[in-house]
Amino acid sequence: MTINVSDLKGGGSTAAFYLTKLAPDLNFPSRLVNGRTYFSKTINPSGGLTEALSLTGKHFVSFLRFTGLTSESITVKLTSDGVVIWNDTFTVAGSILQLLGATESAVGGVAGQVGCETSLLLEIQTASDTSVSFTWLARPIL
Repeated sequence: MTINVSDLKGGGSTAAFYLTKLAPDLNFPSRLVNGRTYFSKTINPSGGLTEALSLTGKHFVSFLRFTGLTSESITVKLTSDGVVIWNDTFTVAGSILQLLGATESAVGGVAGQVGCETSLLLEIQTASDTSVSFTWLARPIL
């Protein structure tokens, strides 16, 4: 759905806002693990680029966080609908890398969301971390 700013202000601007329409997910949020607000898993990204999240179909993602990191060089790569969006190698300053979203206990990251029409792949590589916790929130959309 598109809402023109001119419709909201009575004229003037032609910019548009795009609203996300959620797809039915009748077991949400009860399907979340242990009553958490987000999904979580542990991965070993020390052997090369490792899949942290892979989605097919239309989705929006509003939260991405890695914890249990050591201060070392890591690579983060995000591909949405076959287009590489992020592909960066840098040194993590602490044990948490918050890429999207914020919570009361973990402020930071980028406000907003990323999405895809057909596929989304988030990959991470660390120099030596063999057990990294990854937390995310992704919802299917229409």
